[in-house]
Amino acid sequence: MTLAQASEIRWPKPLTGLAVRTRAQGDTALVEVVFEATKGQNYNFVQTTSAIASESEEDLLAQAVREAEAAGSRGFSPLAEENARAWSRRWQSDIEIEGDPALQRVVRSMLFYLLCSADSGTGLGIPPMGLSSAGYYGHIFWDSDTWMFPSLLPTHPDVARSLVSFRWRTLAAARANARQNGFRGAMYPWEADELGVETTPHFAVQNARSEIHVNGDVALAQWQYFLATGDQSWLAREGYKVIRETADFWASRASYDSADQRYHIRNVVSVSEGLIGVSDDAYTNAVARLNLQIADSASRRLGKRADPRWGEVAAKLHMPYDSASEFYRTYEGAPDSTLGDVTPLLSYPLGVPMSERAKRSQLLQAVKRLLGEGPGAMMGSTLLAVDAAELGDRALLDSLLPHSFQSWLQGPFLMLSETPDKKDAVNFVTGAGGFLQQVIYGYTGLRWGEKGLEPAFAPLLPSRITRLTLRNVYSRGKRYDVIVDAGGRRMVPTRGN
Repeated sequence: MTLAQASEIRWPKPLTGLAVRTRAQGDTALVEVVFEATKGQNYNFVQTTSAIASESEEDLLAQAVREAEAAGSRGFSPLAEENARAWSRRWQSDIEIEGDPALQRVVRSMLFYLLCSADSGTGLGIPPMGLSSAGYYGHIFWDSDTWMFPSLLPTHPDVARSLVSFRWRTLAAARANARQNGFRGAMYPWEADELGVETTPHFAVQNARSEIHVNGDVALAQWQYFLATGDQSWLAREGYKVIRETADFWASRASYDSADQRYHIRNVVSVSEGLIGVSDDAYTNAVARLNLQIADSASRRLGKRADPRWGEVAAKLHMPYDSASEFYRTYEGAPDSTLGDVTPLLSYPLGVPMSERAKRSQLLQAVKRLLGEGPGAMMGSTLLAVDAAELGDRALLDSLLPHSFQSWLQGPFLMLSETPDKKDAVNFVTGAGGFLQQVIYGYTGLRWGEKGLEPAFAPLLPSRITRLTLRNVYSRGKRYDVIVDAGGRRMVPTRGN
């Protein structure tokens, strides 16, 4: 990929004693303007920058120069007004919070930063730090599918489509990765470049080989996009291919043990990445089983024959359930010291059926770890409130809210650091996506189902919020205002439906 950028600087003429020097070196360019200024007079300088990227086009720099000159000749005000109109169209879908102006600012900032990091028609996912260079080399992780995509799906489905299209566009690379590792189907990279090639640095090579839950995360996002849109043509053309190939991977990756007549997935890196080489990791097995079940459902939806191996493996895949305590262990044989690491994710986003006791036990284990160890990476803690809302526990929801965003906010523009101690490493849009899911899928009690956005449990707002409105959200080709207040939850069709 070649990137060309050009900047044009304009200023009022004439300037007394004008001297201009330009310098370009590496990826940095500057213009130095020296002149004799008159006291009390204002001078306006306008910088217009264009950027063009392409894999094949030539003369990109000449194109960038022409675009910068053409835009600059229009003047600042027309450009600023056009930009304002574009953002106004984006903000037709919004998240409005009444009762807590500070939280409203936080929520809008997070949605803004997500929208700054993706667009429709790109066929690209979102790296953990968005378009910043603070870390992760611009690689695309499961963050794009599991943490950012669900928040964009109801608010900006055109942008969300780019994220799932990235996985379809890079399916051939995922197939090649599976073959290279000795498996069938498609094995999506732990860290993907824009071509979908595995680009995990060598120091984290164990993740590239064994943190394979990403395959199920990719498939779940594809299915959620179908549930949101009901677009069977898209499913047949793109989504089903990704779902089918990832299911084939799990069918070849799981191993059958005749002693217990169960399938097992051994030697993986857990979602809790310090757990390396474990077997039957709760999240990995749960998302693998879900992937296999989704493949079966998608086949039936399209009138295709499902591979019988999918149902066989899904039905007999071992889950590390502790029947005495009635909750899931982190992995088979995991010590108590790991409790709460992974298992709250089984309830949301995976929707694993379980008793209320199990759901509460796993949530409280995670809360205990959070309070005891303090805030770490802004990921898992953002979703705990979804489980609290589903349990109908407002006191727990209230207590979790500050622990899901406050420690990571940095500076006057409310940017997010990945961890509280790395304040200069921004902007962690993975955390933004997770927090927005708390609002969209936790407070409202909504989930994606066979009819699109559907009620799954009673809504529950934190005490500091008097009213929540998801403005102009999308479901099955229509737009709604979702309103939650003391009167309950209402989905009101917007004008134009």
